[in-house]
Amino acid sequence: MDFSEISNIVIVAIIFFAIFGADFFKYRLRMKQLEAKIDSSDKIKLIDEVESVKHRLVVLEKIITDKGYEVSEEINNLKS
Repeated sequence: MDFSEISNIVIVAIIFFAIFGADFFKYRLRMKQLEAKIDSSDKIKLIDEVESVKHRLVVLEKIITDKGYEVSEEINNLKS
């Protein structure tokens, strides 16, 4: 192989990587953008779920600390 053949191969390789390399980096950028979007929506869903659980916990605490609940539990204990 002489210098001209090697330089032709190098030129073809550079052109190949320039074309497909740019597409690859565009693809990677788009994937990162989509992952960030998915992460944001997952965070929002998790925040909503935590708020829902907090609300349910408050309701359950009210039920447990309610005097009527205690009386009902005492009656049920006496029946046993």
